[in-house]
Amino acid sequence: MSMAHLVQELMLAQHGRIAQEELTQENYDRWCHGYIFDAMKDQRFGQAFCNHFGITDNHVFYERDVEKCKAMIRKQYL
Repeated sequence: MSMAHLVQELMLAQHGRIAQEELTQENYDRWCHGYIFDAMKDQRFGQAFCNHFGITDNHVFYERDVEKCKAMIRKQYL
């Protein structure tokens, strides 16, 4: 068992959830490729982004236009 896995297990036990992933360009690009699974759960792009990275931003969360949402994310967070 790796140290990172142990830390995640401790965070889960302590806070009831796994710690949020750090927001970097690489992590964002990887998340974008996997967004289809969140879309299948009927989540908006911004909603899934905020939930995944632990960000509270109502403008991004409720935006329905994916391209506009991506532009807002690039401008504000990357």
